[in-house]
Amino acid sequence: MVKIDPIYPAVSWPADEGVLGVVGVAPWATLDFCQQLYALTKVEKEWEYPRLIIDNNSKIPSRGRHLQLGERDPSPWIQATIDTLAEMGATVAVVPCNTAHILWPRWSQNSAIPLVSIIDATASSVRKKAACVALLGSELLCASGLYQQALAATGCTTVALSSAEQQIVSDCIAAIKVARRVPKPLLAQLYGCVSQLETCGVTTLILACTELSLLKGSAVWQGLEIVDSNASLAQASLEAIGYQKWA
Repeated sequence: MVKIDPIYPAVSWPADEGVLGVVGVAPWATLDFCQQLYALTKVEKEWEYPRLIIDNNSKIPSRGRHLQLGERDPSPWIQATIDTLAEMGATVAVVPCNTAHILWPRWSQNSAIPLVSIIDATASSVRKKAACVALLGSELLCASGLYQQALAATGCTTVALSSAEQQIVSDCIAAIKVARRVPKPLLAQLYGCVSQLETCGVTTLILACTELSLLKGSAVWQGLEIVDSNASLAQASLEAIGYQKWA
């Protein structure tokens, strides 16, 4: 483990500032998470940024293929990565993937360090601003009920997507995973999906797949309130490590 303590008054940081370990299972979403986390900080010198230890490992077995097809469970690899990050100096760990949290009970048990849940972080953000929400995420996540359970006590109304709308969202996620972008014809379909949700009274969209975070600034959301799960996790992560320099 590499540990560096400040020794000069002009080059210093809080002695109790934690180190964030990041288990990356989806490359572009993991990079977006790190960018959003750093964008939340307010520093004057580069050493004032928080320390991150990142294992961006796309070889960890697919969450979706395990849950849908019965292929290898990624949980042992996620748990082993958390333990390795802890050995390297991480004091808190996160997994920037919503679908992976369906398996949370399997990989969070007996963790060597505290973990921050993307579901809890995002639900906390929703509670502060939403009345009627729609969940945009993988079909598996939406069917799992994780967010619905987390939001049940908040008074939020959740509008379910139709099977056709869910397919559009799933296709967008798949496109971003491979190419980091959504083709224009598919983006137009997503625009229509959002328009229909607004007609149904939806005021807030939860980007409950971290791939969709890459579309955060898109006009496709048509002015609806956006709760980005990657952004929510980034904020909760900084709080968890005791980081003090907020933007």
